[in-house]
Amino acid sequence: MKFRRRWALILALSSAQLICLLAAVAWYGNWLHGGLTQLMLGQMLAVDSQATAQMTEVIDQLGIGYPKPHSEDWKKLQSMVERIHLPNSGYLSVIDRDSGDLLCHPSLRQGKEVRKVKLDTKLLRHDEAGKHDGNATRSGWAAMPDGMHYITIHDMPERGIMLVADQRDDGIRAAIAHISRPLWMFGCLAAVVLAVLSTLSSVAIMRRYDCKLEAINTNLETLVDRRSRALLNTRDAVIFGLAKLADSRDNETGEHLERIREYASILARRLSRRYPEIDQQYVHMLELASSLHDIGKVGVPDSILRKPGRLTPDERKIMQMHAVVGADCLAAIRERLGDDDFLGMACEIAVAHHERWDGHGYPHGLRGNEIPLSARIVAVADVYDALTTNRVYKDAIPHFEACRMIVEGTGTQFDPDLIEAFVACEDQIRIVADQLSADAVAEAEAELDAEALAAV
Repeated sequence: MKFRRRWALILALSSAQLICLLAAVAWYGNWLHGGLTQLMLGQMLAVDSQATAQMTEVIDQLGIGYPKPHSEDWKKLQSMVERIHLPNSGYLSVIDRDSGDLLCHPSLRQGKEVRKVKLDTKLLRHDEAGKHDGNATRSGWAAMPDGMHYITIHDMPERGIMLVADQRDDGIRAAIAHISRPLWMFGCLAAVVLAVLSTLSSVAIMRRYDCKLEAINTNLETLVDRRSRALLNTRDAVIFGLAKLADSRDNETGEHLERIREYASILARRLSRRYPEIDQQYVHMLELASSLHDIGKVGVPDSILRKPGRLTPDERKIMQMHAVVGADCLAAIRERLGDDDFLGMACEIAVAHHERWDGHGYPHGLRGNEIPLSARIVAVADVYDALTTNRVYKDAIPHFEACRMIVEGTGTQFDPDLIEAFVACEDQIRIVADQLSADAVAEAEAELDAEALAAV
């Protein structure tokens, strides 16, 4: 386990190093992307400004006036617009200065659909008015239905028109991606190579000490395991002694404890599907702790414990005190031995296995989930065993009748989840009950045979 944790630590450190390197690559890539964007945007606006300026000079030289549709000036201007091609699928167009209507566009005479919108120059954002020729040229960007466009406008008030240079943002970003993508790939590859080399170096260093550390760990684990087994043996011996003490008071208790242990184990394993806290260790502790649920009966007088008839109210109060007596006894043991999960569970079971789901149980009248889960499990197992076995005050009843009575206690005496689990594993409980009863009969017959032989 420690060896695996060491490898997990190396993997975690290498992963953290790789993440840091990739973060550095990402930061540099973002910085480079921002720089390239600003550079290319500046170049693009410069190209647009140059194109509009050159177009203005040509218009002035040719003496073109306001281009009325299909006029000679319009035809000249439209021809020039069609011959100009700007980067990034850009184009040059002419709009009416006052109304904003589109006058000349490269696609007007090609039968293509031209966007039927009026360009409002006030919509330009990040306007850089006065950048060229006084206030004649303005540059900025505008959101269009087909994406972002970078626009440069040159105003020609003496002719009532404005020259508009338009380039799409998609082309700029594609060009930037073409430049930055190889750098990204190279940076990521370099980061991965560095992380792998660092990991291999760490592994090489750690392998030099693996054998020695493994031997030390093995010796420590062996020592801890030996001492743990000794403690568990001591605990189990105490449990056995306490259980035998209860057995000496009640002839049925020994067999009863074995049955309760099996029933509780079956119910707990079924409930593990709903309660994640029930694992293999929990089931094992429950098997041991359930045998101590009636340990408090050592404090009940024989006249009450073995009374064949119904108990009087005073006798019942004395009998009910066995839950508190048992819990106090186990709590005293836990106080001397220190905090222990098993003894904690044993105390819960001893004091609460006669509590009811509706709060009418004893000794504290706990209700619902106030009752510990371990005690709720043992309560069902205890009642089933009491119903299906002979006692000094009653005869056993059949399995199906006991199941019916237990199901009738759903939501009043018993936790509904427990009854659902009980019904689901009813056949398994019956098989265990029959098997243990058969073993008990065989053992009793063997004892009678031994006594008969001794008498002969």
